[in-house]
Amino acid sequence: MAEVKTDEVEEIEPEESELIQEGEPIQDSESIGALELKKRLEVAQNLAEERLDQLKRCRADLDNTLKIAAREREEHARYASEKLISKLLCVLDSLEQASKHDEGCRVLYNQLLDVLKGEGLEAITALGQKFDPYKHEALMQVKSDELDEDYVAQEIQRGYTLNSRVIRFSKVAVVKR
Repeated sequence: MAEVKTDEVEEIEPEESELIQEGEPIQDSESIGALELKKRLEVAQNLAEERLDQLKRCRADLDNTLKIAAREREEHARYASEKLISKLLCVLDSLEQASKHDEGCRVLYNQLLDVLKGEGLEAITALGQKFDPYKHEALMQVKSDELDEDYVAQEIQRGYTLNSRVIRFSKVAVVKR
């Protein structure tokens, strides 16, 4: 019979093997029959396959969790400046109004707008566009012979997107017949 190293053999818990009953005398390895050894081997192999399957599932769960966490970190970093930019929009609006009357304010407005565009801010085009409830907020309805129904006739307050996400809707007047 081949010699087996004891450090390579995994112990099998008695409740899983169900081969050795309580009170049954333990036989030495020479008196155990070939059938008994095959049964024990089969039980050990089934247990090993089951544990390997569990390990693979756990590894897949870990990989999925790591991917989700990386995606969330990336999204958080991408929109981290949204709160600050949202607060600056009222300053941008004021500078836009002042720039209509003063050239110095026009320069300041363009500089601030360039900085915010560098962070991913884009103005929403509304005037003359078809009303889109995902980008526009209708404040009133107006009659117009120049535009078709459900088109934006007037932009009351400009809306903005940050990295393609709407952070402020355009406040508009929509044509109704």
